Amino acid sequence: MYEAFINTFNIMLEIKDYFRKKWEEHLDSDDLLKKYKAKQFIKVIEKANRLENFDLALFEKMVEKIVVFENKTIEFSMFDGIEVECKI
Repeated sequence: MYEAFINTFNIMLEIKDYFRKKWEEHLDSDDLLKKYKAKQFIKVIEKANRLENFDLALFEKMVEKIVVFENKTIEFSMFDGIEVECKI
């Protein structure tokens, strides 16, 4: 699971412009939680470097829940509503 999060985060960094655009759309939201999380995620992704090791503090900021499926797939549900699936 740690490796899956590291890989997921590193992929998010590679396509951070895509995610930044999605989060910037939430900055005008009336939903204060969406707005707060969008600001937080933008800040995290802009300051971040590729992960080599698991970062618990980062994980706790980003991941709301994890679902593990029988077909060896993990789904990370992020606090901003994005869901990312990974094969393990």
